Amino acid sequence: RLAGVDTLVLIDSVIGLTPLLSALKTIFNEKDEKSVGGAVLKLNAAELCKLAGVAKSPGGEADRVTMEELTSSTKGFVQKFADAAGALDYLCITDGKYPGYLVEIPQDTAIGSETSFRTWQMPAVDLTTQAKEGMLYPIGAGDTVAAGTLAAWQYLKHCNPGEEFFGVIPPTVGEKLLDVKSEWCKDASCAEEDKGYKMATAFAFGLACGSASCLKQENSVFDVDDEVRFFGGMVKPISQ
Repeated sequence: RLAGVDTLVLIDSVIGLTPLLSALKTIFNEKDEKSVGGAVLKLNAAELCKLAGVAKSPGGEADRVTMEELTSSTKGFVQKFADAAGALDYLCITDGKYPGYLVEIPQDTAIGSETSFRTWQMPAVDLTTQAKEGMLYPIGAGDTVAAGTLAAWQYLKHCNPGEEFFGVIPPTVGEKLLDVKSEWCKDASCAEEDKGYKMATAFAFGLACGSASCLKQENSVFDVDDEVRFFGGMVKPISQ
């Protein structure tokens, strides 16, 4: 098999989820306290609503997802895909120009009417000024978000002070990642919230990568300086 208990998995497709989640749950059932692996599903709000059978507001995909839609679709998703609990740690949800969301998937499979989901509202990069100055090129931005999120997640999981890191994150950018993670995690009230803010840091980094790629005509290409500028200007995600 290609994955184990220490593998970081980012799923960037909603096709074939049922067998994939089943396989991941089987793998991660073998995790112990020393295991560092995990899995997230990155999708947009419209895809989540469609998977869960939740009707979006009249404006459709052009409108920002509401908290009611987000909660209902997350609950519907977990009920539809029973193996999500045990296979996934989080949903990384994008919503176009609006703030995205990181949603923790509870590991208890008994999802009832009173079930709540720990959620972080992610900061959005305002590209309004850039749009006024020139064209924006959003094609490929979603792929860039996925790649940036996974790269940052890997860095935060495996980079240890004083040790050389073998990955795609350059040292100077990695230092910024660690600084933001420390700042966002410092007031975490429990281990689960601390873990969530670490994942939120990685997702925010990915969102900054995707936003930076909108400035380049070539798909999924961005200037690192733009990404660092966007990421450095992000406010701490709101825990809900």
